[in-house]
Amino acid sequence: MVRYSIALLLCATASGASAQQAAGLQTAPLSASETLLQVSAHGTIKAVPDQATLSTNVVSDGNTAEQARVRNAEVAQRLISAARAAGVPETAMRTEALRVGPRFKPDKDGDATDVIIGYRAETRLSIKLRDMAMVGRVYDALAGAGASGIDGPRFDFADDAPLKSRARAAAVQSARAQAEDYAKPFGLHVSRVLRISERTSFAENGQDIVVTASRANAATPPVLPGEQDVTADVWIDFVLTR
Repeated sequence: MVRYSIALLLCATASGASAQQAAGLQTAPLSASETLLQVSAHGTIKAVPDQATLSTNVVSDGNTAEQARVRNAEVAQRLISAARAAGVPETAMRTEALRVGPRFKPDKDGDATDVIIGYRAETRLSIKLRDMAMVGRVYDALAGAGASGIDGPRFDFADDAPLKSRARAAAVQSARAQAEDYAKPFGLHVSRVLRISERTSFAENGQDIVVTASRANAATPPVLPGEQDVTADVWIDFVLTR
């Protein structure tokens, strides 16, 4: 899919070139017979993601910081062991956060006071899966091992460079077609390119599954990665001549 828009059309006279320089544009000067056409174009490539990331956390309370930390470490270790048993290599697991802090007594409005009533420890772990068939199995393993919550899967690409290259090519092709479309009615043709700039992104079409302890025994929903849009936006300054 390609969509596009025209940013600005300027006739390149001597005063037009001066306006460019005043605006801080670093482009080659134009002659009086040349016209500047500034085009923006958007290229989109659709592809099915080939990897998924699950994030899981463990939250444990205790009367002391050490008690909360030890309890948390025990459950976190169970999660890691369960993921390994489900076929996840250790290199695919990463600790995202370790936290230990006080819990404060709430007042009548539910706001925290300065009175400490205990401590809370949290461990957050992310798991990246290259085999989509493993997502449901790992999801179930984490829930059964005592995860406080599971977020994901978040789908993306192990290597999106080829997709971005295709999106760029689509955007550039669109920009060139635009330039030729606008040049023709005026009896002009595209003679050269002055400047090219780019922004790239990809849009996620999937939706996270969020599981808390109260839902840990529920059946695992189907996991479908669907398609994602990998996009490229280009801005190209063309020079038109007769």
